[in-house]
Amino acid sequence: MPDSTIRKSIKDQIRPFPRVATYPTSWAGALTFQQIYDDLAHYVTNVMKGKGIHRTNYLPDCIQHGFMALWLELSENKDFLAQKTRQQVVFFILARCKISTLRYYDDKFDSLEALMSYDWRNTWDEQTITGFAAPSGWWNSVEQWATWATDIDIRIDVEQIMRKLAEKYADSFKHLVALYAVTTQVTRKNAAALAGVTPWNWHKTYAEPMLQEVRYEFAQVFLERHSYTLPEQQPTENRNNGQFTSPYTDWRERYQQGHTEPAEALLAQYRHTVCIAGAIRAQMDGKTYRQAALDIGRNPNTFPKYMKRAARMLSAAYA
Repeated sequence: MPDSTIRKSIKDQIRPFPRVATYPTSWAGALTFQQIYDDLAHYVTNVMKGKGIHRTNYLPDCIQHGFMALWLELSENKDFLAQKTRQQVVFFILARCKISTLRYYDDKFDSLEALMSYDWRNTWDEQTITGFAAPSGWWNSVEQWATWATDIDIRIDVEQIMRKLAEKYADSFKHLVALYAVTTQVTRKNAAALAGVTPWNWHKTYAEPMLQEVRYEFAQVFLERHSYTLPEQQPTENRNNGQFTSPYTDWRERYQQGHTEPAEALLAQYRHTVCIAGAIRAQMDGKTYRQAALDIGRNPNTFPKYMKRAARMLSAAYA
């Protein structure tokens, strides 16, 4: 067979890639997922209605869950429908409609409207007070006459405290994470990772002051007398972003004011010592230790000690 004939036969078998994925079915050939949905939705709806699902508002959610399960299956196995009849696919969707899960979550709560419609005494508001349905609940309560109102007042007070703190630290993501962490069961490690700091730094800088402030605010509202105090002013969120913060700051102020001779003399003195000279230059330029280490080809993990030494030497030079 000539080469041209072979090439032509190969080209004739090439088909353009479809812009919309199609899936082979055993009852209607290759269909898109939208066509599959249009073909099966009415059938699925009728079967679900036959099972009693139409008596509630679960039907749209059940159809969505079922078809989502079908789409996930097709994403893994494109030929899934080629091995199933139309009826089998419908019952595949029905078996994954999550009706039991939806009913379980709804059964955990009472509908206020339902109680209003079924209670001829018109006392539905009292029957929805959880925790005080039995007489023992009232007798064991500290408040004998307005337990529900007291419970609501406490909830409102707690919400106001949390809103006050959230508004105070609205511009600081790390403080908001700290507020969430001290009022929930989030671990220190996970909270620190979310805030982008080390666990120890997180605990001492953000978690402890926030816990102290939360205790103070709650004591102010719920206790007549207390000994809780507010923490010192919380640090701002944008602390340094990796730039080394030196305890020796006087020399930098003088250097920025134009008094550069001591720093330049110190740099000239150590010009043959690569790491020290690089650290001094980085301190003068205000670079991070990481950038300073990369500029001279050194390991950033071991360079902070040179930055600290350079800061001490510069401070002594300006003393």
